[in-house]
Amino acid sequence: MAKNWTLSQSFERLGTVPKNKRWSWSGRSADGKKVSVTLWQDLFQNGTMIYQSTATGTEEGWVGSNGHLELIENLVWARDHLDGEVSVIIAVAKDKTASPRSIAECFPQPNLIMRVIELDENSGDFTLERIG
Repeated sequence: MAKNWTLSQSFERLGTVPKNKRWSWSGRSADGKKVSVTLWQDLFQNGTMIYQSTATGTEEGWVGSNGHLELIENLVWARDHLDGEVSVIIAVAKDKTASPRSIAECFPQPNLIMRVIELDENSGDFTLERIG
């Protein structure tokens, strides 16, 4: 039987710490050498090769929230200090059409490494590409 992961356990498994257990969608290791991000499973393109997030659309309340601001901060850190590399926590939506979405389940993917290839710090749009 597969383990039921919490978001906190997923961050811990990847060696990162979120700022807040309630609203964080990303985390960073204490030494700054790792960043992990939580990504919706259904928003991957081309299998798991590309993940593109736009701040417009169904998640209007997301932009400017504490979780969003921390995510952008961590993506900037990864881009500037880690050659853009981030590890991934997969989130499965309870209802893909809901706004805001909520997590039905999540799990760390220690072998899924992605690189920030585009990041608009103002809009919050970003694109990640699988590298490992």
